[in-house]
Amino acid sequence: MELFSDQKLLELEEKIDALLKNYKALKEENQKYQERFKALEAENKELKEKMSLMKNEKDLIIEKIGAIIEKISNA
Repeated sequence: MELFSDQKLLELEEKIDALLKNYKALKEENQKYQERFKALEAENKELKEKMSLMKNEKDLIIEKIGAIIEKISNA
């Protein structure tokens, strides 16, 4: 009596092939998500830097406006 028949071995091989195919597809999908995540992180960093520059510019403009108002008040 055989432990596994040829048919059972064939079924097992097909299941293993299907698992490997699914694993490879999931691995590729994961890689795409990781790349997308890195791109989004870089974009987020760039936007934060732009926001910081804009805040600095805004603060400088407010400071200049304050100086102008002070000059007008003292005139």
